[in-house]
Amino acid sequence: MLVSVEYATLFGSYCDELAAMELDVEFRQPSDDIYQSRGQVCIINLPSDQQDELLQKIHHSEFGWTWRIYTFKPSVLSPYLSDGLLSKQKVRPISGKLNYLQAEPKDKLLAYLWLDSDRTLSPKKDLGQKELYRYPLLDIYHNQERTPFRYLHRMIQLDIMSVARCVDRVRYCERCASGHLNYVDSCPSCSDIDIVSYDALHCFTCGHVDDASAFMKTQSMQCPTCKTLLKHIGVDYDRPLEMHHCNGCKNEFAEANVIAKCLSCDHVNDTHKLQAQTFYSYTVGENAQRFLFEEQLNPNYNIQLKGTTNVTAFEAALSWKNQLSIRHEQKDLLIGLKIENSDGYIKAFGDVAYIELIVQLSEHLEKLFRNTDLSCQYGDDLIFVLLPHFEYEFLEVVYMRLEEFGTLIESDLVELRVKHWQLPDSSLVDVKQWMKNRTSELND
Repeated sequence: MLVSVEYATLFGSYCDELAAMELDVEFRQPSDDIYQSRGQVCIINLPSDQQDELLQKIHHSEFGWTWRIYTFKPSVLSPYLSDGLLSKQKVRPISGKLNYLQAEPKDKLLAYLWLDSDRTLSPKKDLGQKELYRYPLLDIYHNQERTPFRYLHRMIQLDIMSVARCVDRVRYCERCASGHLNYVDSCPSCSDIDIVSYDALHCFTCGHVDDASAFMKTQSMQCPTCKTLLKHIGVDYDRPLEMHHCNGCKNEFAEANVIAKCLSCDHVNDTHKLQAQTFYSYTVGENAQRFLFEEQLNPNYNIQLKGTTNVTAFEAALSWKNQLSIRHEQKDLLIGLKIENSDGYIKAFGDVAYIELIVQLSEHLEKLFRNTDLSCQYGDDLIFVLLPHFEYEFLEVVYMRLEEFGTLIESDLVELRVKHWQLPDSSLVDVKQWMKNRTSELND
C-alpha cells in the first residue's frame, strides 16, 4: 500500500508550494552519482528545455525506470516521461512492487509501467518526423526512433501490454511512408487539380443542367435551351449537387476525385492505396508480471500470418489438397522455414529484440505469400506454408525474396533456413508421419 511521502530529491529552485507540502526536500545538482540511486522520488523545477533534457537523462540512466518523477510546470516531454504535475494528492512514494524486480529486469520500459498502474505508454505528435507521431519512452528504452509497431504488436499479442485508448489514425504515402499529405480535389478524367465549382440548376422540362448564372434573366429565370420560365423550385426546376468544371480538359462533373499529394516526395497517391496506421496509448497487460518474472507465456514467440491455423487443421488440409491435386493433376508447394539459433539470439540481444525480429519476419512473409496460402506454426522457430496451385517457375522469385529478408537481419547469430517440397506426393499417406519427416529434414 502506498503511504505519504516525507522525502524527495529536488532538481531546480525551492518554492513556496514545497513548503506548504511539508516535504523534506534535498536540493541536488544533476550528477552521475544521483543517477546510480534506485527508487528515488524526484521533483523538477527547471525551465522547460532543461526539464525535458533532465527527464530524458533520468530515463536513460541505469535506475531511472525505478524513479517517480514530478514536475512543477508542464513541458514538451513531461506528459510522456513524468508522473505528472506536482500536487499534494499526487505525490506518492515508490511502489513496494519494486522489491520483487531484479536490478536489471528483462524489459525496463515494461517494469517502469508495471510499477504504477496510472502510467501509460503514449504517442507524442511530432510534425518534424514523417511518421507524425513517436513514443518518447520507446525512443529511450528500446531506441525505437524507427517504427515501434513490431514491438507493440507482439506485446499486445502476448497480452503483456493492453490498449488504453485510440489517440489518432494517420495515413501514409505509399512511396516514402510520410504522413505529410495534402488532400486535393481533382478532375476524374484527367486528374488536373485546376477545377472550379459552381451552383447548377436542372430544368425539368428539357433536362438541361447548367450553371445557375446561365438561367438568370433580368427579372426571372429561364432555361437557355427550351426557354421555359422557371418559377417554382421542385416543380419547374431543382438545384442538384454542386458541379465542377475542369479548366484543363473542360470536363464537367458532380463528384471530384480526391488525391493525396505527398509533401515530402511529391508523389501523387490514390487515397485507396494509402497505408493507415492507428496510434494508441498502452498500459501493462495481464501477462506483464509473468513476463517480468520470467515465467513462460503461452503462446510463445509465434510467427503470425493471415492464413495461420493449428497443426490438426493444417495437416487435414494438406492431406485433402494432396489427394485433390493427384486427381486433377494440379501443382502445389510446401515451404518450411526455420529460424536457426533463436536461443543464442535471445541470450545475446534479449527477448524484446527477438520479438521484433519475429514480427518483422511475419510482416515480410505477409507480403510474400497470398491470402489463399495456409501456414502453421510447428514450433517456436519452425513454420510450414502450403501454397496451392503454385507454378514452379516462380520458386526462384520466392527464394530471392526470402534472401532479401535475410539481409535485413542485423546479426550473424541467427539464420533463416528454407526448404521446399513439390506436391502432390504419392508417399503422403500418413500425414503426421510425413510431416515429422519434413520437420526432421529442416532440423538436420
